[in-house]
Amino acid sequence: MYSIVIQAGGKSSRMGQDKSFLMICGKPMIQHIIERVSGLGDDLIVTTNEPDKFIGFKARFVQDEFAGVGALAGLHAGIKAARNDLVIAVANDMPFINYALFEYMQQLVQADLDVVIPHNDTGYEPFYAVYRRSTCLPAIEKAIQDQKRRIISWFDTVTIRTVENDELKKFDPHGLTFFNVNTPEDALFAEQNCV
Repeated sequence: MYSIVIQAGGKSSRMGQDKSFLMICGKPMIQHIIERVSGLGDDLIVTTNEPDKFIGFKARFVQDEFAGVGALAGLHAGIKAARNDLVIAVANDMPFINYALFEYMQQLVQADLDVVIPHNDTGYEPFYAVYRRSTCLPAIEKAIQDQKRRIISWFDTVTIRTVENDELKKFDPHGLTFFNVNTPEDALFAEQNCV
């Protein structure tokens, strides 16, 4: 089985409000994310330093162990809290999560792979990936100890399988999968394109 980590620790500075609770098509964005990923695993975790805001949501909530490390600390906290060795990580601001793409990525995970991650024209999508806890957790901890803050700074120490554009287009011909809601204009787009 899989653990699912939803990263909800960002400051939402461009949005001006907590993106988790931004209403999209009548419900908070975090609820959309939970509903879209819940069938992919049996262990749902939300990483946030404000767990009291999420009362009523069906998930476990964990806080960053390392302060000042940014998104890498959230990924670390989620993977560390996972009850399963395979962990799906998603962001709380991606309303168009593609279930079929995640199923495909789950099929790609093999005993010798540590990370299965989309790689497109903008780079890696670390909060749309599958991680192996047993190998990734020590690699992330070493990166943090070495004061490496980039979310992918430890990738050269594990075995990665990228999902490239030609594969991604089979699942996402309209390019919505990795759309992030960062501004009020993005929120309007998400509202207009609810699925």
